[in-house]
Amino acid sequence: MPQLSRMIKDYLFTAAVVVIAFIAILPILHIIVYVSSRGLPVVLEIGIVEFFTSMPAAVIAEKPGGIAPALVGTLFMTALATVIAAPIATLAAIFSVEFPSHPLARLVRVTSRSLLEVATILIGMLVFVLLVLPTGRFSALAGSVALAIVMIPYVYTYVELALMSVPRTYIEAAYAMGMKRAQVIILTLRIARRGVARGIGIAVTKAMGETAPLLFTAGAARNVIFAGPLEPIDALPLMIFHFIQTPFDNWRTLAWGGAFVLLVLYIALFILVRISVKEVRY
Repeated sequence: MPQLSRMIKDYLFTAAVVVIAFIAILPILHIIVYVSSRGLPVVLEIGIVEFFTSMPAAVIAEKPGGIAPALVGTLFMTALATVIAAPIATLAAIFSVEFPSHPLARLVRVTSRSLLEVATILIGMLVFVLLVLPTGRFSALAGSVALAIVMIPYVYTYVELALMSVPRTYIEAAYAMGMKRAQVIILTLRIARRGVARGIGIAVTKAMGETAPLLFTAGAARNVIFAGPLEPIDALPLMIFHFIQTPFDNWRTLAWGGAFVLLVLYIALFILVRISVKEVRY
């Protein structure tokens, strides 16, 4: 009987864990299923080529058009923001790990943690004052800088944790072999590459879905696909945010199609990071 009682408790506990885990991921599954059911038919009905290569049509047009300006804008600003943020955050994390007691390292650590809690709309307002007002125009560059600031604390946090997780014995062994500090840092980055890639991937997905910073910086130019880094540009989150609030069927249809594309980009990036970086075993 005691053994039977333990088995029953074990089964009940396992079932409870499974149910709780399912409840935890249920909202995510609901979002994936609902957005896919609303957005995928839009892409198929309009046509994949036209949907991805044409501009949004007028509200009274027969067909909704496409999302080319918003898609190109999202990809360009996310890529440029990654080029800006990843090196800065990685170097800052290396400095914090190599010189943990340095006053500047402490300042960087506190500032980075604080940026994680700052509303991203405030970052957009900051870039608006620093870049948009002096240049007199919205631009892809301003939007990229705003997204880069959003990305930096995420990349910094994950890279710092990844570097700190590398066993100290590896680092001491590298120094004992006569390697210089720069060589040891490169070796440490190679060992911690999984955590570094995860941090960059999470930061990219965070930036890709941001709307608030772009309200004050990008400009939402929907009549041109790409005019240059110093010209206004559109983005998928901006297009979705504006179009879903309108009473026009064409634009609301494009908003659901754009939401589906954004979801696919998220999932694709997540899978790419998982399969491209092999786990490092100590």
